[in-house]
Amino acid sequence: MDTATATTGPTATTGPTAARRTAAHAAAAWGIAFSLVHVYWLLGGRTGLPEGRSIWGNTPLLVIDVLAIPGCAVAAALALALVRPWGARVPRRLLTVGLRGTAVLLLAHSTPSVPDWLALAAGSRTADDLDAMARFATFLYEPFFLAGGVLFTLAALAHRTRR
Repeated sequence: MDTATATTGPTATTGPTAARRTAAHAAAAWGIAFSLVHVYWLLGGRTGLPEGRSIWGNTPLLVIDVLAIPGCAVAAALALALVRPWGARVPRRLLTVGLRGTAVLLLAHSTPSVPDWLALAAGSRTADDLDAMARFATFLYEPFFLAGGVLFTLAALAHRTRR
């Protein structure tokens, strides 16, 4: 039950607020969705990849894909730990470090695309100036990382204000 009251030491805390639940569920949904995308690619799916690319035809992408599946699942579990009763058993420091680390990793991953986004927004570049892989990263892949970074940042901030 999301709104259970728990007593720890001399103070009592109530269940998660609506904002905290929303941030946690959105971050968890991102983690689950991205994990499923990686499972799809691992099983041979090509939708969402640049034309002519597959995970199995590129060893570094295959390794990244195999690591991303459990990584995204763990990230989703961290977010859900904020709002599920079993999350009270997760050490607070581990949860804090995990949420913040996930947010930083995702935001840092999307950072290299910022110059392309700015150039496109300013009109000094067009989509035609980008090769297939750059278009994939700039318009699909990196915005998804940015969204995940924002969602995990919101979840981490909501977790921080829970005290």
